[in-house]
Amino acid sequence: MLSFLNTSNALHTRAIDFSLQQYFFVLQIVLGEDPCVAYANTFDVQQFKRNVPSEDEDEYLNTLKRDAQDMLETQECQQLKDELTALYNSDIQAKASNFTDYSFTGADVRKLLAGLLHNRTEGDLSDASVRDVLALIKTMYENGSLDSDDTFARHFITIAKKYDCVCTTCGRELYAVEGLDMKCPHCGQVYKWSDNRFYPSMDKL
Repeated sequence: MLSFLNTSNALHTRAIDFSLQQYFFVLQIVLGEDPCVAYANTFDVQQFKRNVPSEDEDEYLNTLKRDAQDMLETQECQQLKDELTALYNSDIQAKASNFTDYSFTGADVRKLLAGLLHNRTEGDLSDASVRDVLALIKTMYENGSLDSDDTFARHFITIAKKYDCVCTTCGRELYAVEGLDMKCPHCGQVYKWSDNRFYPSMDKL
């Protein structure tokens, strides 16, 4: 879980101190915000409110690109970014391990297992790590998380029924497809599908 106080105390022990503004600036970037926007709404609030949203917002944000980059490259912000990224990823992994609240596709399972196996095999592959992997697979299987990784299961294919018929006009055999109008290939008689039945189309009364 992300915490300003915990992060501040952790980095202070490494002789890294940062301001509250730097924390919010870096936190936004870790969460995916554009560095220019993060810099503007943290260090240039009044101008940010004046220019965003407006027709000049792109031009305004571009003027802050260099300042945002310089700020992000400072030692404090670099250390802070590494720390917040690690905490954020750890929090996501901890929440993702709760299989009752999260659903995984087959692709997600493979990524999760690949990451786990990578971590386990960096050293010696012990029996305990193998048991961990098997326990993970068993848990996900029992909770129905091992669904297909493609979208085919979300598609339904309906095959219409076909009927062997005899044309009422020429007496020859033909086949009809349920739900579709048809035309006799021999004499050209047209049959219309209506109310779950085929009706011959009358040229004239």
